[in-house]
Amino acid sequence: MIKSRSARQSISSDLLIIRVSLWRLAILNSALAVCVTILSCGQGQSERTEQADKNHGEWNRFHAENEYKLIQAELKLTKADQPYMVLDLRENKLKLKLKGAVVWSYPMDFASTDSDEVKEFMKRFRGNEGIFARPVADKYLFAAEDRTPDSVLAIVGEAIRVDPELLQRDLPERFQLLWGNGLILEIRTDISGKPISKLQNAIVQIKQALSMPFGETIIVLKIESSEALTLYRAANRGMVTLIYPPM
Repeated sequence: MIKSRSARQSISSDLLIIRVSLWRLAILNSALAVCVTILSCGQGQSERTEQADKNHGEWNRFHAENEYKLIQAELKLTKADQPYMVLDLRENKLKLKLKGAVVWSYPMDFASTDSDEVKEFMKRFRGNEGIFARPVADKYLFAAEDRTPDSVLAIVGEAIRVDPELLQRDLPERFQLLWGNGLILEIRTDISGKPISKLQNAIVQIKQALSMPFGETIIVLKIESSEALTLYRAANRGMVTLIYPPM
């Protein structure tokens, strides 16, 4: 009887040892599985982080190269004794600068232009070569008010470094600046002037309407009339225009 009881106790002890061993093995397997999962996730995350860093580095390098090209383009202009225009899409301002200093600026108040048209204008301005500067190819005055006060002419003359007596006195109502690659900036003011030539205006507008499907891009800005006069007098054919793309 005593031997039988001892045998049963021995068997129970052996079973307990086996169960504990199995539990330990199960816990060990679970721990190994967790470690493998963590390592796999960590490796995947590391790879994604490295790829993200690589992409970020490539973007920064591209951005830095563009900024360098823009700085070099403007440095050339600052060495000349001539004003130049800046389409600043970072501050959303139209500027005239001389030797790097701003001599005139005005907020870009888009009249009837959506953001996609502005992006298209910027894209076409830079072209396939990725340039930042273009000369004004032409300008056209649609309508103007007959006379400009001497006080306004004095301000304009000082801003663009021209003798006020040499300035015409027409106060522009609407005019366009044109660059190569089908780029047009139209300026509209708050005055009601007289057409310079109704026939010529009609011809220009018809020509532009026919050209639009083939690649001309127009953005329209609203500017106060006396401020528009400064821009109109300064922006002659050949004036170099820089574009500052958004950051």
